[in-house]
Amino acid sequence: MTNPTPQQQTVAEFLADRIATIDKTQRQIAEECGFDHPNIITMFKKGQTKLPINRITQLAKALEVDPVYLLRLVMLEYMPDTWEHVENIMQSTVLTANELELVRSFKEVTGESDARAVVIDRNAVIAIVAA
Repeated sequence: MTNPTPQQQTVAEFLADRIATIDKTQRQIAEECGFDHPNIITMFKKGQTKLPINRITQLAKALEVDPVYLLRLVMLEYMPDTWEHVENIMQSTVLTANELELVRSFKEVTGESDARAVVIDRNAVIAIVAA
């Protein structure tokens, strides 16, 4: 089973942090997402209500975040077994735009070889080992 890492935020924590950093009211966010009542945003932030999967795209756009990142947070918290099965069926992990750019840069730096990344220091350092 895929387990969240200890430092991974909950969906509620992520939403609360993100809403605090953008220049929009909860009413504006709710309107952009098509919610009738702005208090639903407060309920998401407090973890009182789960974010509906079918609203992830709209909320991610309103919060100016990658929808794949928000989807991953939601799935890992609400349905970790389902998320694991989806990735197993796809035989891949679902990448955010930033992760995809990292993969493309890695391929460019390694000349499309079968090099592997080695984590030297979990906090910051990754080495590339040529094939």
